[in-house]
Order: sequence, then structure tokens, then C-alpha cells
Amino acid sequence: MSVQIGICDDCPEDIKTLAEALYHYDPAFQISTYSSGESLLAACKEHEVLWDLLFLDIYMPELSGIDTAQQLRSDRKDIKIIFVSSSNEHYPEAYDVFAFNYLIKPLNREKLKHILDQALSDLSKEREEQISFRHKGGVYRVYCRDIQYIESRDKMILLHMEDKTVFQTYGKMDEILKQLPEEYFIRCHQSFAVNILHVSEMSENRFRVDPAVISISKKHITSAKQKYFAYLFEHMNKGL
Repeated sequence: MSVQIGICDDCPEDIKTLAEALYHYDPAFQISTYSSGESLLAACKEHEVLWDLLFLDIYMPELSGIDTAQQLRSDRKDIKIIFVSSSNEHYPEAYDVFAFNYLIKPLNREKLKHILDQALSDLSKEREEQISFRHKGGVYRVYCRDIQYIESRDKMILLHMEDKTVFQTYGKMDEILKQLPEEYFIRCHQSFAVNILHVSEMSENRFRVDPAVISISKKHITSAKQKYFAYLFEHMNKGL
């Protein structure tokens, strides 16, 4: 599992110590480093890298680690943030921004190992529910359940999200569907697949995924109906 890690600290020696400890845990980690909250946020805005874990120093000039995390959370709620500090007085503020954990300097490698074990275990489970892709030069990751439907247009794949965001990426429908939970996505047309979780109505030859109406082609009508009704039957039996 490829893991992207960010380290943000204004002390080069602390960055070096933490990076060495991380590589000792797993040499395959992909680590990017930042010397200020401002440079970290700039990289996030450009979507230059998609961090899974972020080690964020609290005491930094101008923009503190807490302030950096608050701004980061407005756009990126999925990153696991581990604060690093010489003091434990910022615990309450750390958890206000949904920190994953908190490390006290100087670095305790045993505590770091414990945090990484838990973080990677959680990350492995989350990866099964997510899909990552490139969009307008950036790297993105979204939860599959938040995709309403998928559209293939020319050589582009359009992911229509629940919040009405539309992501575009190069690819083919068959390739995208292989990366998604098979039980939730129905191929209903050469150019469309819908997420069962977002279907509000099915008629003779269309799905309604509010506000869109998606046609079901003759080629896919039998398999689409079978899959949809099987899903409804299963969840009726569960009382859902």
C-alpha cells in the first residue's frame, strides 16, 4: 500500500529525525516536507500531493500548527493529522480539529510505531471504500459512496458527486468500474453507471438519480434490473 506522508516543521533537525524514524518503519513511505504552514497550505491548494498522514508541528512562526490545521480542514477532512509538540497544553485545540493523535518532542519511536500501526490499519480499511484519480493536474481521493453516477464522455470520465461537484479524469468506464465496489455500481449504458445508493426511482428504461435521469440501454436493461431488484430485496429482508 503506497502511503503519502507530509511533515511540516520549522526545525530541519526535527524533520530529519522524524523522517528517519518513518523510513525505518517502512522504507516505501513517500514523504514530503514543509518548513511552514504557509508552504503546506500552498501545496494543498495546488493538490500537488495527496497526504494520507500529516505530522504537523504546533509551534511555528506566523501560522501555528493549529491554525494551519483549521484552514486545512475546510478543504481536506480525510487527512489523518498527528500533531507534534514540545508541550501537551494544546490537546484540546488539537482534538477540535479532529487530530488523529499527538506526539511529544523529543520523538518517542515506540509511541510513533503504535500510532503508525493504528493509522495504517484504519487507512487500509478506508482505501477499500475510496477511489483516487487525477483531476486538473491534482490528485484527489473520494469515497465511492459519495459518487452519484459516472459518465463516460469521449476519453473523459466524469464523476458526479452527491454535493454536485463533478470531477473529470482520463480513463475508460470499464477501468473505473473495476476500482469501485461491484455491489453498488450498476452499468446501465455504454456511457453511464449509477450508484444504487443514490437511485431514487427506476422505471422501464431509466434510473432517477436526483436531479439526473439516466437512460438504461437495451443491452444493459436485464442485468441492470436484476442487480437493482436484488439489492432492494436484500435490504428489505434486513429491514432497511
